Amino acid sequence: MICGLANLGNSFVFFTHSLLPNLIPRYFIPADEIPAGNLVLIGGVDASISKTATLVGLDIEDELHIFRPIKHMTQSILKVAIEPIAPSELPKMLAGLRSINKSYPLVATKVEESGEHVLIGTGELYLDCVMHDLRRLFAEIEIKVSDPVTKFSETVLETSALKCYADTPNKK
Repeated sequence: MICGLANLGNSFVFFTHSLLPNLIPRYFIPADEIPAGNLVLIGGVDASISKTATLVGLDIEDELHIFRPIKHMTQSILKVAIEPIAPSELPKMLAGLRSINKSYPLVATKVEESGEHVLIGTGELYLDCVMHDLRRLFAEIEIKVSDPVTKFSETVLETSALKCYADTPNKK
């Protein structure tokens, strides 16, 4: 049995769990303990955690320090709209999207004004992995995916040395 505290910003939540699976892609290998410095997946704590948390054992007597959430150097720019093939499976897809949002740090999920559900990720391969896990692990349903759309944005970095004039219909 594993007991501990999960740090959620400024508060701590108590949890207990009996299984620590060792992280190997797409496979779960149960383990009683994991040495420091390894990545692990811990089941049963997802109700309290969104994206990141600091987990410590209850037997720690030292002063607890909170790890800051990881700041990624990339932005999610690729967007796909998704919907279940069978409309009756929408609740399963929404539950799967909640799990995807917690499991993948660079994924954002949202509902557009038109009502379509959108996944935003860093690239096509990343979104392909997300969609595989959504279809096979989290929702276990077939999902229709739109073609990817890239977010474009422009910015001005410095003032031009040349003055440019343009004629507009309202003469301004």
